[in-house]
Amino acid sequence: MAYWSDLPPELLDLVATGFDSPSDTRHFRSVCSTWRSSIPQPLTMFFPTIKFLNPNVHHCDLRLTKHTFFHLSSSSDNDAPGWLTKREEHNPGELHLFNPFSRTLIKHLAPNLPRKLDLTNIKVRELGSEYVLRNVSNTSNENDNMDYYNMEHQKVAVTFINSNNNVNDYVFLSTHNTGKLLMYRSKIEAWTFLDDYTLGYDDRSIFVNDWCLHYVDVVEFDGTFYAVTNSGRTVAIKVTDSSLTVTLLKSSIIGGDKKCLVKVADDLLMVDLYTDMTPRLIKVHGVEIFKLDREEQKWVLVKNLEHHSIFLSNHSSFSAVGLKGCKGNCIYFHFKNLDNKDSCCSEVKDEASMDNFEWKSDEVGVFDFEKGFFGRLDEHLKDSQLFSWPPPGWVTSARMITSP
Repeated sequence: MAYWSDLPPELLDLVATGFDSPSDTRHFRSVCSTWRSSIPQPLTMFFPTIKFLNPNVHHCDLRLTKHTFFHLSSSSDNDAPGWLTKREEHNPGELHLFNPFSRTLIKHLAPNLPRKLDLTNIKVRELGSEYVLRNVSNTSNENDNMDYYNMEHQKVAVTFINSNNNVNDYVFLSTHNTGKLLMYRSKIEAWTFLDDYTLGYDDRSIFVNDWCLHYVDVVEFDGTFYAVTNSGRTVAIKVTDSSLTVTLLKSSIIGGDKKCLVKVADDLLMVDLYTDMTPRLIKVHGVEIFKLDREEQKWVLVKNLEHHSIFLSNHSSFSAVGLKGCKGNCIYFHFKNLDNKDSCCSEVKDEASMDNFEWKSDEVGVFDFEKGFFGRLDEHLKDSQLFSWPPPGWVTSARMITSP
């Protein structure tokens, strides 16, 4: 049997094709010089700016950016809880840090947070990613309705056409504050509002009147876009080089009043939340979960998440399994009332405002499927530091060790 560092290049190539994230590739390349030279380093994608709709109407440039969720845990202390964070690579080598439950950029990092981490002392897992449309224009017209052009708080899904992660040929589908779906195709630089006529036909070609329904979430799953309205009506949208195919799922999930789409392992789930509105937060008091039956193109009720955990907010939906400081078969949710203008996400200017609003764990709710329990995170997992700020002590002590 060959020594592991002497494995043939073709076998290493085969192993690398099964990686799910750039972090997996980086970990693989870190094993030894042979493995590092056999697999190229993953490149970070930087999308060009996009003129929003008609550039003659309003000067608004958008950039599609990718946010990646990470779970950090201590390599030396098995009892230390884990920590969740989110980052954006703004420019090559320049990283921005975010609260995993929001799109608020942390402008002022904690003084004791190291700018480099010693990864021999910290385990890093990449959990998933999301895309954001940022307005990068230098000027704006105050007379225009800026809400129409503000895409930063919309849900965005991306798929790549013809080749894997080809930044020159991608399609994104986004919700819009009008309640409609907005699609952009990079190859032809074309925007399209997908109206009710485009999305309103079922398998019998009968038009479904959907004027009053708003699309609230979108996701890419196995190369197909899925979008859901606030009444649970779901469409599957397949985009190819020359066509757009729309399939209406057979049943709508009418029960709750807030729908979230999330990928869990090899499945697509819809989380249906029963909520109460408060001046500051949207509180959850009931949950149902449905799994997509891909063959039948319908939603099927499921009773538990097994060992998986789901994290939901107004902006983010991702899942994980086996995380330190996190119990499986649970949903962790954080919904700010975005109708409260004082609570809308904005840049955090000081540590006090970060602590008082963005990072308080008592604003994180938990639903435990096993116990049928609803409660705050600090009631459910008293020692959890998943969303703590400043970061846990074992993070701030993991500074990069340099030679004298």
